[in-house]
Amino acid sequence: MDLDALYKLTHGLYILGATDNGRPVGSVVDAVMQVANKPVVIALSCNNQSYTKECIERAGVFGLSVLGKGVEPYVIANFGFQSSRNVDKWESVDYCIRDGIPYLNDNIATVRCKVLQSIKYDSNTLFIAEVLDCDNGESREPLTYLDYRSYFKDEVIKRFNEVKQQKEKKMAEDKNEGKHWVCTVCGYVYDGDVPFEDLPDDWVCPLCGVDKSFFELQ
Repeated sequence: MDLDALYKLTHGLYILGATDNGRPVGSVVDAVMQVANKPVVIALSCNNQSYTKECIERAGVFGLSVLGKGVEPYVIANFGFQSSRNVDKWESVDYCIRDGIPYLNDNIATVRCKVLQSIKYDSNTLFIAEVLDCDNGESREPLTYLDYRSYFKDEVIKRFNEVKQQKEKKMAEDKNEGKHWVCTVCGYVYDGDVPFEDLPDDWVCPLCGVDKSFFELQ
């Protein structure tokens, strides 16, 4: 069985929003479709390992922000590559809260839903939900899962790694604030404009001539 054939059943990409006792949580989902008109009902599939799924089961309501082409790649990385169990994903994006549900401000549509029924499978849980409210956002083409797999995935991964490195560098700088690299041989204190870690390997202490390995952060 060639499971790649299933990728031709193209879905959109959405930011799923819910709450964890008032704390906004969310994830990226693609398996969403309308299944009835009266009342308006949609079906949503969530991975069973998703913390957002657990929050929806407790609260019984959720929201969807429909992503359009041109969305910042980090939005998908932020909601797709981390868990709301230990990360506040919404603090990294521009969002709003309506009726207690978080929505991405950069959207082409939003939908608020109430769970009517859920069916649990080995890998996923299927939510059947009534649409309580929906609004149009920006006028752009929807970003599809096919788009993501075809050309956007590499950009998303690259952006995630860039932001991760920036955060790690900022944490290191905050941790080392007020400290200086000091030569353990002569006591020279480095205070140049170039970060000590970025100095070339052949850099030496201007006073005694020893290399970087003789410096300690104090």
